[in-house]
Amino acid sequence: MLQYRLEKRAEPSRIMLYAAPVLAVVLAMIIGATIFAAIGYDGIAAVREIFLTPLTNSYKWQDLAIKAAPLIIIGVGLAVCYRANVWNIGAEGQYVVGGVFATGVALATYGMSGWWILPLMALAGAVGGMAYAAIPAFLRTRLGVNEILTSLMLTYASVQLVYYLVRAPWKDPMGMGFPQTRLFSEAARLPTLIPGTIVHVGVPIAIVVAIIGWFVMKRSLMGFQVRVVGAAPQAARYGGFSHTRTIWLALLISGGLAGFAGMLEVSGPFQRLVPGFPTNYGYTAIIAAFLGRLNPIGVIFASLVLAITFVGGELAQTTIGLPNAASGIFQALILFLLLAADLLVRYRVRSVSTSPRGATT
Repeated sequence: MLQYRLEKRAEPSRIMLYAAPVLAVVLAMIIGATIFAAIGYDGIAAVREIFLTPLTNSYKWQDLAIKAAPLIIIGVGLAVCYRANVWNIGAEGQYVVGGVFATGVALATYGMSGWWILPLMALAGAVGGMAYAAIPAFLRTRLGVNEILTSLMLTYASVQLVYYLVRAPWKDPMGMGFPQTRLFSEAARLPTLIPGTIVHVGVPIAIVVAIIGWFVMKRSLMGFQVRVVGAAPQAARYGGFSHTRTIWLALLISGGLAGFAGMLEVSGPFQRLVPGFPTNYGYTAIIAAFLGRLNPIGVIFASLVLAITFVGGELAQTTIGLPNAASGIFQALILFLLLAADLLVRYRVRSVSTSPRGATT
């Protein structure tokens, strides 16, 4: 009797490993076009508007930069976390809490001026994200609670916190009843990098964060510790690396970067806290981390691809009437197909002949 089973490859080819994300994106375009054509839309136009128009329309390049920046920062933190085999799914909540902490500083210093306000907001955002990530870290290391559940559930609590703050204690008294805080003072807003555009200084900061993340992971003892603990926990113990300490380190780095990204967003594009501040960047950055092969430099390119789907999805709504969920569908397809491609890259299907009694031959 002939049966089939998966067998792990000894060492996946580096070319195959890095070709898989490209293949996943191409297949997502093809499958996405087929799906939208099947439900009555122009599938080819959908792919063109979502993936190509943001690149060919120079007016949209600044939007790509703005949307890629938070994805890069959060994605780098998640790449570090996942390298340690710690599964932080709540970066969205840490991003939101970082924005809330930064907003608190902006409102407390309202009307003031000084170069120190933005650095203080950045520190507050990072501390807020780290504090929120410390909750699943504590529950994992002390009580053995799975960090996937706790980090994810805390995201919903952070969103409700924003809704409460903008409708009650932080509501703008001059906002005509709208649930939002007052507009930040000039000193609490990120300066524009290119005059006449919306590109702020957070864009180059995101690139610097990715470069630093790559250096730390590839050239430092801390990065080596994270990689060893994630890949071979038993060997890490023999090497003197603490699994508990690594869990804390990974979650705090991930949460701190997510909170920092929240500060950049609330002081950059938004310039105030609003109910729409939770933008799903934390969830999309999970795809960016895996699409970038958990490599901080790869995360830059993966984040740009996902930023294209964000901007293209908005364009497709107005040009060909695609639903708001179109970009999310393509992003989900990319992740699903990437995981499928990884399965084929790391494993191979082997035929096994078995005897009637079940003996393998």
